[in-house]
Amino acid sequence: MPCSNTISIVKNRTIRLSPLVLCVSICIFSPLAASSQAAAQKLPPRNDLGPRGVVQLLAVGPGEKEQNRECSATGFLIDEQGYLITAAHVVEDARRCLEKAPGAKILAKLAINDARTAPAVPCDAVGIDAVNDLALLKTERPLLASTGGEPPFVKLDARTVAVGTDVSVSGYPAFSWQPVTQSGHITWKGRTRLEEIDSPLPNLSDALMVDIHLRPGNSGSPVYRPGGGVIGVVDKRDSLRPTYSIAVTIHYVIELAKRYGAPWHGVD
Repeated sequence: MPCSNTISIVKNRTIRLSPLVLCVSICIFSPLAASSQAAAQKLPPRNDLGPRGVVQLLAVGPGEKEQNRECSATGFLIDEQGYLITAAHVVEDARRCLEKAPGAKILAKLAINDARTAPAVPCDAVGIDAVNDLALLKTERPLLASTGGEPPFVKLDARTVAVGTDVSVSGYPAFSWQPVTQSGHITWKGRTRLEEIDSPLPNLSDALMVDIHLRPGNSGSPVYRPGGGVIGVVDKRDSLRPTYSIAVTIHYVIELAKRYGAPWHGVD
């Protein structure tokens, strides 16, 4: 994918490159290319970094003029073995970043800081749900070198959720080194089209809208009840209200995991 002043990432999404030409997919693997006017997000307190299973997904490949093309997004582990969920367009954009690097893979990185944590582990795509913009990945080895302590995965919560419910989102916007957590509320729930794909079917997905202004890099972030399980996966910002974000509901994640025999954990 050639780099120029602007670059079309996926299906008419146009994203402006940074001065360092970072495949900005700082574009960030994401239709969440919010404007440069986006409000700065603060790192949460160290004891409130959201689910331990949230990972940063990175792809670095050779670009033009001897400068790397770098992509960053978010995913989250659903079990101890290294199965993780992100948005399907994250994988597509990462492949574009890696197209000139044969054999290179997306890397998953945990923010947990201890001697057991691998710095970054390559991932393979196991399954794609294009209609609901979801991808199931598997790390080549667990991100923790040994057992002990709290395992780094999130629990999935398929229980009914109401408009007005308090929620949080944790992710890695703009190559942040620690996950950024923001809180808000569900403002709408219903069915909408997430991706423009060739199909005679209407391709409507169950989705949630949250009043949280997310930035590039948040695609694939988990939407979760504070102190509870993940109820959705961030897809994109709302086209009519850019300070609001759309997430696909978690039951599609559960269906995708079951389809490929991936283990996952539900709320108690």
